Amino acid sequence: SGGGGGGERGERGDWSASIPLPLKALNELCFGSLESLPGGKLRHSFPEEYAARAMDLLHYRYPGVGGESYMDLVTNCREVVLALERMRTDVAVVCDVAVARVLLGYFTGTPIEQIPEIAISPGLGLVELVRGHSGFSIEHHDIFDVGRPSLLAS
Repeated sequence: SGGGGGGERGERGDWSASIPLPLKALNELCFGSLESLPGGKLRHSFPEEYAARAMDLLHYRYPGVGGESYMDLVTNCREVVLALERMRTDVAVVCDVAVARVLLGYFTGTPIEQIPEIAISPGLGLVELVRGHSGFSIEHHDIFDVGRPSLLAS
């Protein structure tokens, strides 16, 4: 919304409602010792890690200090999910693809085992969750594809 009076920005006229709030829980999945690996090189440079990940996408934890799994992200995102559920206004969440999968999985009732496989378009896009009587529906809005390769690409 435009500038002007405080009533335009928040439910209670609270202008601070429009200020971005960075949350550590929305940080991308940490690839541990593989963090600096160029995009698309996991399969060829570390075939044993690639195979282990393919066996259990949900619980596979990247090797090395700080390496995380999707289950770690599910745990990390719990407080964010609770905060989002309490919101009664529109909210924009800017996050990494893996975190987006966790949030979308929760709000759409996707079984937890399927969260790592939720399809999200590469590049920059907007995923809109629309609240309805029977839950949430998803609408995808592509902004543009930056053409950056994924770490997991073949």
